[in-house]
Amino acid sequence: MNANSYKDGERLTKVETRLENIEVAVTRMEEKLDKWHGNYISRMELNEMLRARDERLERIEKERLLNKQLYPGWINLLIAFAALLVAWFHNK
Repeated sequence: MNANSYKDGERLTKVETRLENIEVAVTRMEEKLDKWHGNYISRMELNEMLRARDERLERIEKERLLNKQLYPGWINLLIAFAALLVAWFHNK
């Protein structure tokens, strides 16, 4: 019986050691999860950020199109100015 109780005690010590290692690992995992959740953005916040970004992109695109529509007017103005210069130098 002495040998069996010694083996049982040894097994119990190994099991306790493994259990302590598991507890340490679980504690580390919980800490990592807490940090991860602390940096986590909720779905509602993400949707709001994406909506605001899309609105800014639409506004920028509209401004770009408006600026693009001004190009022909500026080109006409430059042509008219060049024609005015040619006419002025031609009459001198």
